[in-house]
Amino acid sequence: MAGKVKTTGFARFFLIMIIVGPLAYIGASYYNGEDGIEKIKGLFKRGETTESAEGTKENTGGGGLFGGSSNLSRQIEELRAENEDLKERLSEQEQELEALKREVRLLRQ
Repeated sequence: MAGKVKTTGFARFFLIMIIVGPLAYIGASYYNGEDGIEKIKGLFKRGETTESAEGTKENTGGGGLFGGSSNLSRQIEELRAENEDLKERLSEQEQELEALKREVRLLRQ
């Protein structure tokens, strides 16, 4: 007759984490709007030469995070233009804030 199987606390923790860890990762991925199962599949397909499950969104430009030097130059120009727009918007907001502060001072008097 087989006796009761005893496990240590660490062994129980390890077995639970083998189950809970991946489930938590998948749940967090879905919460962030991503497909957790496809991301896990993509980890195992990293070494293959065929297109991964993620597609070719970062593999088409010649490497790197931005996909190539011409694409990088275009993105830099877009960011500079966006920066200028935001600076203009900030100065307008500061002027409006000052006007509102003056109006509050006048109303308090």
